[in-house]
Amino acid sequence: MSLIPYSPIGGGVLAGKYSGGATPAGARFSKYLEIGGRQAAMARRFVNEKSITSAERFAMIAAEHDLDPVTFAVAWSKQHDFVASTIVGVTTEAQCAPIFAAADLVLPEEAMKAVNAVIREIMYPMG
Repeated sequence: MSLIPYSPIGGGVLAGKYSGGATPAGARFSKYLEIGGRQAAMARRFVNEKSITSAERFAMIAAEHDLDPVTFAVAWSKQHDFVASTIVGVTTEAQCAPIFAAADLVLPEEAMKAVNAVIREIMYPMG
């Protein structure tokens, strides 16, 4: 059995887009928060204290390995033997480069262990 994960960048959260309480103009979850209702509830699943804290920790791990957080997130997503493919979405062409940089990237074991430590500490940040 294989898995096809979608949104390995967490709607931009893992890119650092929403760090520090930012709600960038034109960003998907910024729009959802403005709309309210179901859309705001969906945005809060992705943009909340636990997910932002996790994203910041993952960005630190990526930086330790001289990687863009987006490249790191996509590489992590595809680095599991049960993953058949990874579905990503972009709004601009410029967002493609760090995603494509993950194509042949294999993260070192120490990076994977560091991510697993964060995952154990901050369980299911979208919960």
